[in-house]
Amino acid sequence: MTTARRIRAVSRPVSSPRRSLLTLVIATALVGAAVGALLLSIARGGGATAASDVDADLFRSPHIVFRSLAPGADHGRIGYVAAGAPDAPRKLAGPRCVRVAAAGEKAVCLRTGNNPVQPYEVVRLDRGLREVNDEPLSGVPSRARVAPDGRHFATTVFVNGHNYISLGFSTETIVYDADGRTIGNLEDFTFTVNGRIDNSVDRNVWGVTFTADSRLFFATVAASGRTYLARGDLDARTLTALQDNAECPSLSPDERTIIYKKRVSPTADQAWRFHALDLTTGRERPLAETRSIDDQVAWLDDEHILYAVPNVAGGRTSADIWTVPLDGGPPRLLIPDADSPTVVGSR
Repeated sequence: MTTARRIRAVSRPVSSPRRSLLTLVIATALVGAAVGALLLSIARGGGATAASDVDADLFRSPHIVFRSLAPGADHGRIGYVAAGAPDAPRKLAGPRCVRVAAAGEKAVCLRTGNNPVQPYEVVRLDRGLREVNDEPLSGVPSRARVAPDGRHFATTVFVNGHNYISLGFSTETIVYDADGRTIGNLEDFTFTVNGRIDNSVDRNVWGVTFTADSRLFFATVAASGRTYLARGDLDARTLTALQDNAECPSLSPDERTIIYKKRVSPTADQAWRFHALDLTTGRERPLAETRSIDDQVAWLDDEHILYAVPNVAGGRTSADIWTVPLDGGPPRLLIPDADSPTVVGSR
């Protein structure tokens, strides 16, 4: 099997006491408004590094973009390092996020907003990691991906539940165009299993990964108690099951391999194992990472993947980014106090 294609002024003093009082009241109000605006900006992740302060080559050469979890005032902001120098001091820009993804000279940030009815939102960012616009989300952020060509992006939220091991969870996965317009809810696409249309009412879709032209994609579809790796087509609005027991797929830059989580145990702390599927031969093999990790991996290059591993050491909850090669080599820590990695500038 092969993929269809190989696979953004000081006034003068006033002598009148009444005017002096009026001036003081106005000045106090202006200071209060400015402080309020600053606090709101900080709460929403404002104060981002100016576009001129973001490396000009961020999207032109390989960089790892991630959510920084280092303790301090910048916790949750977007961080990045050169892919060839992951140990270098991280640079910070953009807003605070719950999940971040970048590709095609664009990025998206899933974060807490200000709407009490829909408290989460997706924010589009340009190549300077400046906010372009935002749209409300219908649940708790889970996954996000930007297509390699930047023409589409996808978000997944939990409408019910909070992880993929619990019973009764429900997701919503939306695909948008580059301008933030909704292309569709993937639950509404026609789903086919073994040549027959599946109309299961309990269908859930999550974990999108796009091909190079972004019209085609892969995702997880859950229906009737089973999970499938499915190939999707935005134009035809279809999802076609390829095989079962595969979740949160990620397509390699050369579009020859997909990595996904495979459920290997009913026990939560042993549930998952990363597997690689060769799209040419159909051969599947486990990776050397044996810990149960609930994450959608990203590709560092054609031979290594990135993923976040929770870390509760030191009495605080954090995560670290790890990497493992496809050739069977051992996993290793790459970036501490970070999660939600994607790589830009590699295509």
